[in-house]
Amino acid sequence: MAAVSKTIFVFFAFSGAIFAQHLDFGFDFGVKGGVPLTDVLQATGLTINSGTGVFNGSVTTLSRSSDYLIGPVGEVRIPFGFALEVDGLYRGTEYKVNTANVISTLDAHAWEIPYLAKFRFPIPLLKPFVSAGGAYRTFTDLPNTLVTPSHDAFVLGGGLELRISKLRLSAEGRWLRWGEPANNNLVRLAQNQGELLFGIVF
Repeated sequence: MAAVSKTIFVFFAFSGAIFAQHLDFGFDFGVKGGVPLTDVLQATGLTINSGTGVFNGSVTTLSRSSDYLIGPVGEVRIPFGFALEVDGLYRGTEYKVNTANVISTLDAHAWEIPYLAKFRFPIPLLKPFVSAGGAYRTFTDLPNTLVTPSHDAFVLGGGLELRISKLRLSAEGRWLRWGEPANNNLVRLAQNQGELLFGIVF
């Protein structure tokens, strides 16, 4: 009989904790950072006229020399495990371009602003979550004569979140699908983008 009573007590305590989490509401702010898993630029292998003053000949190699993501994050938690998240991620990307054995540096720094709907599964302590939404980006120094930028993307993501009191630690992967590149120059923007992000939110 005592064992049955303990089982019932544990069940109701667990159910109460889950119910309290479902009614969770609040605002969170923090920072996220990580690394892109894919290139933002792709070499097309096309040739352009020497009169442009940008490149001569065909791009033979295009390699990243640095690439990272970092920026603030804000989130509104609403009941039943849902939340709305907006990030401002700075992507610091630089490439080395080998054109006819001439090596040049190409900067592709950008701000990415994902806006996402999230759902956390009602599991105590370590919570899996999924997210979906869109993103907007603007490049700060990408030459428009070389690359025509695409600005909007569809976003899918998922990860794990560890909650310690008011502190939330997260790790997540995201996939972004950007619009069709509008140019056929030496270099074009990749449509598919993968990211690995780590966050700390209060």
